Amino acid sequence: MKFSLLQSLMLSATLSTGLGLAALPASAGTEIVTFDDLETFEELLGGFGSVEFDTDGEGDPMFRGRMSGIRYALYFYGCEDHANCNNGTFVAYFDGEDYSTDADVINEYNNTYRFGKASVDQDGDLEINFSFAFKGGVSREALDDTFDWWQVIMEQAEAHFE
Repeated sequence: MKFSLLQSLMLSATLSTGLGLAALPASAGTEIVTFDDLETFEELLGGFGSVEFDTDGEGDPMFRGRMSGIRYALYFYGCEDHANCNNGTFVAYFDGEDYSTDADVINEYNNTYRFGKASVDQDGDLEINFSFAFKGGVSREALDDTFDWWQVIMEQAEAHFE
């Protein structure tokens, strides 16, 4: 079978590209973090401020900490016997007497900001939360980015509701 010069170059480029991609492992050098790596969660969270491991009222693992001076909790869900959790939710509360809990201001926040959700809890305090999934694992870089987003969310919320 004869190929024209153009066909040969295209075939060569296609094969080189395909072979080059096939030779690279899917996660070359990428550390995957799962729920079994709670020490990594704690290490990464510690890079943003204070953090301590705890358990919630149902006995599931959780973290409590401070970022940018704001207290938060990280709760885990989708757990089986207090292990193998597959998603989490960050929660921070702001005193309803010091921060706006007006429905229009909350709606404006929820419609303006892409990440984070605002609501008022049963005590009249402002609640900000941010959920994320990690079922099957997530790269260390992506998890660190998720924690960075949480810090941004809390700072934006604090400024928005003051």
